[in-house]
Amino acid sequence: MPTVHLLARAVVREANHVLVVRAEGQPHTFLPGGHREPGEGLEACLRRELHEELGVRAEVGRYLGAVEHQWRRDGERQYEINHCYATTSPALAADTPPQAEEGYLSFAWAPVDQLDRVSLQPPPLSALLARTDAADAAWWGSTVR
Repeated sequence: MPTVHLLARAVVREANHVLVVRAEGQPHTFLPGGHREPGEGLEACLRRELHEELGVRAEVGRYLGAVEHQWRRDGERQYEINHCYATTSPALAADTPPQAEEGYLSFAWAPVDQLDRVSLQPPPLSALLARTDAADAAWWGSTVR
């Protein structure tokens, strides 16, 4: 049985860029946010994670969609669902690299049309975030076959 991860992720867009984060020693990036704690709602989780990671107060907006992903870590199967929300914070601007509150993380602004260059994970996010037909309907992506 795989380990299951339930995550809330922030899609912070500014001037055709998306905020991404990289954990020390990792070749890929991911969206800010993280694991839901027991008894915590996803929006509260996202606000808490952004405060812990960046020291900012965030406004969690519209639910954008979800991406499920599976992979192996140290031979063990992992499965996650990333719930993504449009998120804003007056403290975050594309002309200023955000400073991480946690030493093993680094943040950067990546052009929306070049997310594959920063190895954004899970892989379906690059195409979903680059779409210009942003309808009100939530999107879905998956690496699970």
